[in-house]
This record gives sequence, C-alpha cells and structure tokens, in this order.
Amino acid sequence: MALSGDLATMSLEDLLQWLAVGKKSGALELRGALHTKRVCFHEGRITSVWSSDPREYLGQYLLAFHRITEDQLREALATQEDEQQLLGRILVNRQLITEAEVRRIVQVKIEESIYDTFLWSVGSFEYQDGAAPHQKSMLLSLDVTGIVLEGARRMDEWKRIRRVIKGGDTVMAPVPETIAERLPLAPEDAEILARLDGRACVEQLMLNLRMPEYKINKLLFDLHEKGMARILRQGGASVDAGVQLQRARALVEKQKLQEAQEELRHILKDQPRHADAGRMMAVVQDLLDHPKLDQELVPELAVTLDELMATNLGPNEAFLASRVNGLWSIRDILSIAPFEHEECLAIFSRLLKRGILKTSKLAKGGDQPAAMR
Repeated sequence: MALSGDLATMSLEDLLQWLAVGKKSGALELRGALHTKRVCFHEGRITSVWSSDPREYLGQYLLAFHRITEDQLREALATQEDEQQLLGRILVNRQLITEAEVRRIVQVKIEESIYDTFLWSVGSFEYQDGAAPHQKSMLLSLDVTGIVLEGARRMDEWKRIRRVIKGGDTVMAPVPETIAERLPLAPEDAEILARLDGRACVEQLMLNLRMPEYKINKLLFDLHEKGMARILRQGGASVDAGVQLQRARALVEKQKLQEAQEELRHILKDQPRHADAGRMMAVVQDLLDHPKLDQELVPELAVTLDELMATNLGPNEAFLASRVNGLWSIRDILSIAPFEHEECLAIFSRLLKRGILKTSKLAKGGDQPAAMR
C-alpha cells in the first residue's frame, strides 16, 4: 500500500497519528523545500529517521553534546567508509562513548529531526507499506503520541518566536546590566550570551554551537523576553519563498541548473537577503562555472589571520575557513561540516578564487602536504 500527498492537505500530526493508530510498518518519506527525511515505523512505533540535512547527522549531535572532537569524528568517518560499520559502533569500540550514551543521543536526534519537520512551511509525503530503512541504523521503538504533542507545541511556540526573531540573519547583543541582575546564569544561557558579540547572526551561532534551529531560537527568544539580549539588526523576509525553493531544489536534483537559477533569481529579486536562496544560488553558480574541485587537496590560508578577520565572510564561509589548518584535506573538512557537500565545495571554490585560500597536494603515504615536507 502507498499513500502520498501534500502536508498542506494532510498535516504531519494527522499523518503520524494515522500510522500509529493503524499500527503501520513501513517508511514515510517527507520532502521539504531543502531536505528529505525518511521515518521508519514498526507496528505504529518509530524505529529510525534518516535525513538529508547534514546538521542532523549523528556526528553533529555528538559534537554538540561535546562527546567527541572534530578530529575524532573525522577519523571515525574515515574508518566507517573503509569498514562499513555504524558510526556509533566505531566510537563505542574505541571507548570514546558508551553504548547507552549513543542510544540516548540517537533518540534525541530522531525526535529533533521530526520536530523540525513540524516547522516546515511547505512539504509533501509518501508512505510505503513494508518499506525498509535506506541504510543500516540503530533501531529504537518510540511512541508517536508524545512526539506529536511536542511537535504541535513547538509549532505554536515557533509563531511567537518568529514575531521577534524573524530569521537566521538576525543579529543580537547582550544587555550587561540585566545579565548582572540575573546571575548566576544557566549554562546554556551563559554559553550563548558569551558568543553574542553584536556581529554574529543567529545562523552563525547555530553553526558554531551545532544546535537545532528551534532550540537556539527559543533560547535567544527567552533571553530577549527576560531583557538579557536585544536585537541589533532584524533579519528575515516578509514573504515565504518555501514553494519556490522547493521547485529550485527539484530542478537542481534533475541537473536543470539554468532553470533552477531562474527560479532562485525570482526569490532574490524580492528578498535579496534570503539566506537559503542565496546559498543555493551560489551552489548552482559554482556548478555552472567550475569543474569539480579535487577533494584530496589540502587548503591553507593565503592571508594573515588579521586579514581573515577583516574579510566579509558569510556564516558558512567563516565556519569552513576556521577549520583550515594546513593538514586536513577538503574531504576531511567536508566530513565534519554541518551543511551539504555541494555547498561546501562551492564555498571552497569561492575562497580560492578570492585568494583567501590556497591548496597543496597531500604527500603520498603521509599526513602532511607535500609542500610542507
């Protein structure tokens, strides 16, 4: 049995409850403007979630919980590619984390991935009875009712948040006088306030802290409500471009790049600061203009740190540039980045073209670039 439709006509809440009450076993594929997710069920309970959004990979959650370092993740992913083992199993075998911790973080990852889908402005679904997961994964058995209730609550809360923090390009700053009155602070509040420097936008904070979009916006919203943070520059767009982004993404997947470019131009004409459309346009432009970048190249800074700090970089560009250490290859950095590989390659191409980075070849049989030996 197959069932498909639009989330505007059959809500995610109704869809999940139908699967739970009917004790369905199969796979539900959800397609949004930017990403696809696959939720697997067994007798009406959720067993696993796969997502195309790199921010929702297990490695990113392990980094967010400070359970492993970026270097440990990079090495474990290299082993996974060679040995085809689950990432969690590799880390447990290396005694970097316990199996119980992996299961706890996998459960958080599954729940957050589904909660995020409740916040989509557009999307479609397809359910296939009896379908199996895309890939091997740690299987759980989660009750749908609690997830639906929390998802619905977040939908209501998100509307309140978006009336104050209108987009990922919003810039905020701390209010020292109010903060001093509320000491001591909760650890999460203290961590975010320490990073509010009046320059970093919400999206940059989300990348650096590897926090889900809802969570960081909720924390910032609460800090704003308590008077501990103020908005310096309001971001966001007044018109929802979700449907157009969904069309552009489908065109890119079909390699119809010129048509995707035209779709994105329509969005950016009305909303020049639309972050998702701007990033997708950069990827499309890079695919049109440049051959594939050699991922085995080792990037190095071609400017001083002072010059880099003075360079106008976007959040994703700054994230990648900060991981350049003269030892890791482009492939290494891609493996730990919380965004799409194509976007990472496009960013590296731009940074090389602007003279911010240079590259060298990794020496055979070694772990240092040939030029450095």
